[in-house]
Amino acid sequence: MSDKILVAKVLLEQDGKFLVVRKTENYDWKAGKWEVPGGKVEENEDLFEAAKREVEEETALKIKNLERVVKVEIQKDECVRGEILHTSSFSGSLQLSDEHQEYRWVRAEEFRKMDWHRDAGYTLPAMAYLDEYI
Repeated sequence: MSDKILVAKVLLEQDGKFLVVRKTENYDWKAGKWEVPGGKVEENEDLFEAAKREVEEETALKIKNLERVVKVEIQKDECVRGEILHTSSFSGSLQLSDEHQEYRWVRAEEFRKMDWHRDAGYTLPAMAYLDEYI
């Protein structure tokens, strides 16, 4: 992998709503903030496999039939490339890992109003134009 950090975030859709998860209160600067499931793609790991792994680690859900929605790149201290993926195909019973304390299923219009941690904001453009992407 290059000097960029690759992150896979997944918009899990169910009945027109999307899953958001809230970080635990003791989770560094992201504490109490919202994000969508997903995380860092490890070196030599496939984007879609990383997304599946991260979602299962964070929510216990098994996902499939992922589609790419949009790619966003953020330059801060380091360059982060966020790949936003979408699926409405998943199975299992939702159970949060210790990393998160709460979850909600929200409509696209509610999405923008959530209290996101600063690095999770790259999902907002995907939600704003979701109808055009999928």
